[in-house]
Amino acid sequence: MVPDRSLAPDRSDILHFHHHGEPITYHLLHPDGRHSTAVLGPDPGQGQLLTLAVPGGVWKASHLTAGDHALISEAVAPGFDYADMTLGRPDELIARFPAHAELIHRYCRPAPPSGG
Repeated sequence: MVPDRSLAPDRSDILHFHHHGEPITYHLLHPDGRHSTAVLGPDPGQGQLLTLAVPGGVWKASHLTAGDHALISEAVAPGFDYADMTLGRPDELIARFPAHAELIHRYCRPAPPSGG
């Protein structure tokens, strides 16, 4: 797993499965403006989830909670298509989720400069 993932929504529902390694913290921005977190990891006794279901349309970002690796897989239904992938733009997301500006800045890469 890449140590952190930029905010992005999936159009389809997606299941994340933890197989090995360290826990991963997911930040979820729901269409109604709520922010929630979930930890996908190997230890349910510590409140970690072995499987995380994220509905389509939820913006999500993730990072390793500790350590240097984790092995996960994802199941997407209907199937994943790169044409459906959108990376979050900080200005647009802050306008939509102003209460979560700090989180957005942490997990969004700045837009590349426009060519001219």
